[in-house]
Amino acid sequence: MTHAKQAEPSFPPKRLENSWCEAIASKSTASATPIRNTEMGPFITDVPKSVLQDVIMKLPPRSIIMCKSVCKTWYSLISDPAFARLHFAQAEAYPMVRPVDGRSVSRNLFLVEPEDSSGFDLKDYDCNRSRVHMNLSKYKFPLCHAEELLNYHRNGNVMPSHETEREVHMKMTKIDDNNNEVDWGESIAFMMQYDHNNYNLVNSCNGLLCLSDYFVKYPAAVCNPITGEFINLPHGPQHEKAMTLIGSGLGFSPRTNEYKVVRILKERTRDPNKVAEIHTLGTGSWKSVGAAPCSDSQQSFPTCVKGMLYWFCGEWTCASVISFDLDTEEFESVPSLPFREGGRDVGMGDLGGSLCLCKIESFEINVWVMNDSGPQKLWMKKISICTAFTRSWPSGVYIPMKYFENDGLLMFNSRLNAFFYHHPGNHSPFIYLKLREMNYSASEAISHVPSFISLKDILVGKDVEILNINSRCAVLKLPGETEALSLVEENASSIRF
Repeated sequence: MTHAKQAEPSFPPKRLENSWCEAIASKSTASATPIRNTEMGPFITDVPKSVLQDVIMKLPPRSIIMCKSVCKTWYSLISDPAFARLHFAQAEAYPMVRPVDGRSVSRNLFLVEPEDSSGFDLKDYDCNRSRVHMNLSKYKFPLCHAEELLNYHRNGNVMPSHETEREVHMKMTKIDDNNNEVDWGESIAFMMQYDHNNYNLVNSCNGLLCLSDYFVKYPAAVCNPITGEFINLPHGPQHEKAMTLIGSGLGFSPRTNEYKVVRILKERTRDPNKVAEIHTLGTGSWKSVGAAPCSDSQQSFPTCVKGMLYWFCGEWTCASVISFDLDTEEFESVPSLPFREGGRDVGMGDLGGSLCLCKIESFEINVWVMNDSGPQKLWMKKISICTAFTRSWPSGVYIPMKYFENDGLLMFNSRLNAFFYHHPGNHSPFIYLKLREMNYSASEAISHVPSFISLKDILVGKDVEILNINSRCAVLKLPGETEALSLVEENASSIRF
């Protein structure tokens, strides 16, 4: 296993302002006795480690990353694996948005973080009198075959930036025989050659993202966007018959303390067999785990909950959910779905540690969760949102993002590029948070728990090369990567569909 050691900062200790010392003392949980400024000393390095850790632990992930540049003491504290484990134990799931556009190669991710202690809870929110306290922090995941982009001198305009000689800005264009640029609208076939530089976002599990190839969609990499680390997955075994991927996902086995990637393939025959293969992160191969009990259609919304990996199979006439036990590496049965209609307008995800389904039925958005506390798993209706009194209601898939203890619910609708918040006691019970300032045709969102746990600690002792997103190949500035997104609040009655 190889990985580059990040250089420690060499900044001198900075003096603490009195107000900052008082803020730290007020947040201290190390002692019931308030800590005075004179006891701590005038420098940041004089702050007790327990107090400093408690304060930094409460900051948003982007702020914690910035704190690593303050001084060596803070860098050492935040880089400690013990800090990463403590942070992850109390970390909350945040929505992570990825703009999607077939006209460019992009690796942007935006983590929707709370701006302050108000978090995401919009109870008693009125968009005419207040604003949403949320930030969209930009992260990245790796490019597939990034080195190839540097070699497209004929089809790309490559030039060094003014900031550093190593940084490269790239504009994707097509050049005809007369050395003139060709409009993108007339070069759809040309664009296809760049698609293999994109990764698809498969799912999130414990702060890690599973990425797949753009075309065949086979799982190809696992990435932690917070630490900037990623690993490439090995190629799978060769099959006698041609195979098509219909499902994949990353999950965690609590019993073995291992991360595993599962993929489901079907034969390209009239009566295809479906087989499943599994790869344990840190090993160099895949292995077969037998037949998969699923239909021929694509398996969507891979979700890992309590050591089980679930997929939703939605068809016009019927729908089902299949599950895979990551401990035993066997498929298990799932109760029949609680609705009769097919799989249209259904979203699935992890809502507060339970598998959740969101479905539009007549004039309602019904939210079902799987109760697995008893001897048998059961579907239970958790929330029913009535939309009958609205003049028009946006259709599409609502994906669960976060549930609040006071019955608030945050979801995402990819058709509208917007988050949807509902609380029955609000002045405005239906609130949309539209994504603005984006030049993309669509976006996708998942629920993601940010983690500072390094891949080298997860895969300790394994012979796997750990790469970094901030390598020379990854400093390419691709179209749209300098743009930032923002959220704009709107009522459901005023939103344009």
